[in-house]
Amino acid sequence: MQANTLARAPALELIRVNLIIGRARARLSQEDLAERSAVGRATISRIERGAANDIGVETLERLASALGIPIAELFVPTGAARVDDDELARRAADSEDEFMDARAVLDAVSEAAGCEERYSRAGRPPVSR
Repeated sequence: MQANTLARAPALELIRVNLIIGRARARLSQEDLAERSAVGRATISRIERGAANDIGVETLERLASALGIPIAELFVPTGAARVDDDELARRAADSEDEFMDARAVLDAVSEAAGCEERYSRAGRPPVSR
């Protein structure tokens, strides 16, 4: 049983990372994605935190569809690859819609990690926990 868990871990990590990135690209909160996909926000949170070990194909299909991407894109490695001059030229010519806002990425990562800002009842600055 442990061998199966270890064999699945890389795929789960790819899903986790690509879901966060896809959500950031679409500028969706976990709640927004939950509404669009009919997948519970708690399930999305578990996937993004790496706490889900049993993600069904139907769940992945719903999430991918809500993000407007093929399901296969959830399994694509996102490592920083070298970019040649032709790719740089293509990216420069593409519309801004293809690129992500850095704040949107950071917000998605923070939400996935459960690090939302919390305020006291008196309206004071955020309290770290």
